[in-house]
Amino acid sequence: MRGSKHHYELTDGVGKCSVPMWQFGMECFCDKPAFGERPEVPMFRDGYTGRMFRSDFKYDGYVPGLACPAHGGPPCPGIEIEPGVFSGCAASQGDCPTCGQ
Repeated sequence: MRGSKHHYELTDGVGKCSVPMWQFGMECFCDKPAFGERPEVPMFRDGYTGRMFRSDFKYDGYVPGLACPAHGGPPCPGIEIEPGVFSGCAASQGDCPTCGQ
């Protein structure tokens, strides 16, 4: 399954989550707003089951490109005040132009 450029590139600071999923027997993507790639963190193996998991206990499945916050991606950075300086997202107020929350 191949995603579109929106699953791998940010446009105005927002892309789409590239985590593959199944819906009605067909392949699809999460497609929630994503603000970057999932950061690398140390992985550990469960001694009983042998399953690998992330040290931050976030989603540890396959993420080929950008990831939404629910799948371990970075949170919304908010509004860019100056080049490279962001205000932080105030999602509770419902007026963030970056994520729309």
